[in-house]
Amino acid sequence: MKTVNLSLTLMIAMAATAAMAGAACAATPSPGLEMQRTASQIVKHEGYGVLKAVNTEAGKVQLAHEAIPSLGWPAMTMWFALREPLPKEVMVGDSVRFELEQTQSKKWAITRIERKR
Repeated sequence: MKTVNLSLTLMIAMAATAAMAGAACAATPSPGLEMQRTASQIVKHEGYGVLKAVNTEAGKVQLAHEAIPSLGWPAMTMWFALREPLPKEVMVGDSVRFELEQTQSKKWAITRIERKR
């Protein structure tokens, strides 16, 4: 009788261990899956402001932007990296509309910028 109880206890423990191991593997994403998830969760934010300065060599622009409600940011002046070169028709002093997103290094980059019409 003790052998039967011991065998039954051992089988239950093994089944529980296997279930917990499976759950742990499912909860731990593979690196490739994490990259796919991150790429599909990119959120772009829209802003409006005035182009204050351009650093062509560094690929950055300084904007005095209005509040960006989707980020909870108040109006401020700050530098942003440009994902693409600044369009030729956009010049310092222009009112602009822009889109930005957070890079993998957690910095903000402008993905699109145009003169505000």
